[in-house]
Amino acid sequence: MGSEKMIEVRIDMEEGEPLGATPNDKLVITKIQAGTIAEGKLRIGDQVKNVNGVACKDCNDFFRALRFAAPCARIMVVRDEKKAEELEARVHIPADRAKIIQRREGYTYELATLVWAQNGPKLGLGIKHFQNRVLVSRVDPGSLAEKCLVLGDHLCDVDGIPVTDKDVARDLLVKNLQEKGKVSFVVERPDSIDAKQWAKQALSANLMTPPSVIMSEDVTKIAAQYRQALPGLKTPSKSAMSSGPSARRAQIVETTITHEIGHDHEGKALRKVK
Repeated sequence: MGSEKMIEVRIDMEEGEPLGATPNDKLVITKIQAGTIAEGKLRIGDQVKNVNGVACKDCNDFFRALRFAAPCARIMVVRDEKKAEELEARVHIPADRAKIIQRREGYTYELATLVWAQNGPKLGLGIKHFQNRVLVSRVDPGSLAEKCLVLGDHLCDVDGIPVTDKDVARDLLVKNLQEKGKVSFVVERPDSIDAKQWAKQALSANLMTPPSVIMSEDVTKIAAQYRQALPGLKTPSKSAMSSGPSARRAQIVETTITHEIGHDHEGKALRKVK
């Protein structure tokens, strides 16, 4: 187990009182709400094993056991102190960067940092954009990216600059790694079954998928003909934009033209309307 330890966390609670800690499908605590009874007791990264002696295999077991845990919940967890510190540092997103996030149900949020080292692991990161989101589409084993990113992660920003286009994100990433030796992202990570399913579909979606509005057949045919002819088109021998001493300048002269608008009441008083 390495540096992991099994410890008991005691939390005084009243019947029906919310714990304020959110586990994932492996019963690892991924979020602790400020001001709740879990704050300062449970830590992000703790893996729940049982509550008051009742074994927990999934989230349903965990929340069912908590329902009958008052007045004191004795929660056995597996904790890695070093990992807990790293995870807590990740989920602490600076206020100026947190405000760009539109938090959604089914996702967790953290700060991921890549630190470049000479002769160290390669970057090993692939990204794509889908519906105005930059998604992690490839993470190579043993790479720099593998340390803090997973497939389906949504990169909300690059060093505080919001990104919705993969080319913009890539350029910022490379520039900051070259200039500063490190780069960070606010990451939106799918956590629920529905969110993971959406990410899976987004990653498998082909960028060449036909648009929702299909062009009419004649337009498609003309576009295809032009596309085929494009490589064979020659550059004009003479530019349409004249240059040199013989070139004449076009001048725009402002003139005022008055148009008389006739009507069938010519010479008669117009009737007022309300």
